[in-house]
Amino acid sequence: MNNVVGLKVDVDTFRGMREGVPKLLDLFAGLHVRASLFVPMGKDHTGWTAKRVFTRPGFVSKAQRVGVLETYGLKTLMYGLLLPGPEIAKKNGPLIARITEEGHELGIHGLDHVWWHDHIKHLDRETTEQILRKATDTYREITGTAPLSFAAPGWMINGHALAFFQREGFLYTSDVRGSSPFLPMMAGQTYRVLQVPTTLPTLDEVVGLEGRTQDELAGYFVKSLTEGLNILTVHAELEGNRWTGFLEAFIQRALALGFRFERLIDVARLMEPGKLPACELVYGQVRGRAGEVTLQSPS
Repeated sequence: MNNVVGLKVDVDTFRGMREGVPKLLDLFAGLHVRASLFVPMGKDHTGWTAKRVFTRPGFVSKAQRVGVLETYGLKTLMYGLLLPGPEIAKKNGPLIARITEEGHELGIHGLDHVWWHDHIKHLDRETTEQILRKATDTYREITGTAPLSFAAPGWMINGHALAFFQREGFLYTSDVRGSSPFLPMMAGQTYRVLQVPTTLPTLDEVVGLEGRTQDELAGYFVKSLTEGLNILTVHAELEGNRWTGFLEAFIQRALALGFRFERLIDVARLMEPGKLPACELVYGQVRGRAGEVTLQSPS
């Protein structure tokens, strides 16, 4: 699969859903590209991330580079602390419908984004499955269809979740950072649900390091594209807010170079799992991001 960019949009917050997603959908319509959008099926508890100041080296540095207050807004930073967290998917039914009506893919981005990100590594099978069952039930309640895709919050996953996706008939998941699609292995177990990893860095990881202006950063990401399959994760809170100009410039330049943009589910449907390598999943670091992520190890 040559000169392809899979455009993956992670929605992390209620504000990102309510304000960022419509802006991104307008952008995609104007540029005639389709994307895969992953939405949390539970509440916004962004305020719980405050503890990361004390537990994650590099968190403050990244927050300063990105501009947390400008990106998320004060109200979002109070959800789970001084304000009750609003339901992200259930309170945005018409917007959920718009996503699929305009030809984009709708997948699940966990239940509670912050709680999953901070705890999934150590969760037992029962708790993991309870969370995923509630998320999939909510997806069915809102859309009337069964989910086929999942993207792990913060690129953090465990083997219990992989077993759940396999048992429930998911077509693919996008839970890790890596180089190319593969079948995931954990603790000696190989799972048959395709992994489509994020292959490029994210904007928040390189802003201030590889450029500061929208134009500089668009140029950096275009130069990072390979001739094969590229998966770019963007965030509704960033590219759907202050950094829309970056994403627009990136898409326009990539299209001019002959790249085409595909939904991840269309990428997955072209894959033949029997011909893909099985790769171990490991926890590790990526440049510019505080805390661990799940990585694709070399096959």
